[in-house]
Amino acid sequence: MDAQWVHNYFKTVDTLDADAIVANFTDDSKFRFSNQPLAIGKQAIHDALAQFFDTIQAMHHEKTGLWLGEDSNSAVWEADVTYTRKNGTQVTLPCASILRSRNDKIYDFRMNMDISPVYKSQ
Repeated sequence: MDAQWVHNYFKTVDTLDADAIVANFTDDSKFRFSNQPLAIGKQAIHDALAQFFDTIQAMHHEKTGLWLGEDSNSAVWEADVTYTRKNGTQVTLPCASILRSRNDKIYDFRMNMDISPVYKSQ
């Protein structure tokens, strides 16, 4: 896992294409999105992503930091994430994601942020 791989992964995330995103995960991967229950395995991750993507119109990650592990198998991605709600309004939230990989596939992903402002009415 290098900086370009991480950048490309988050470009894929911004497409809201759950199939393309889970292609970056191992079969036994774990995924925690905000304070949601842990999703284990590609199908559970796909379903969790698809369910979330159904609640928004778009999203965009603007990198504010990236730290790569010395072992080349981990990274911390810090970003401001702009969510476009179904009604067209937007909210930007700070986020930090921890990625752990094997053979260029994520086996553990943890996204840390308070997602609740996305669902507060404007």
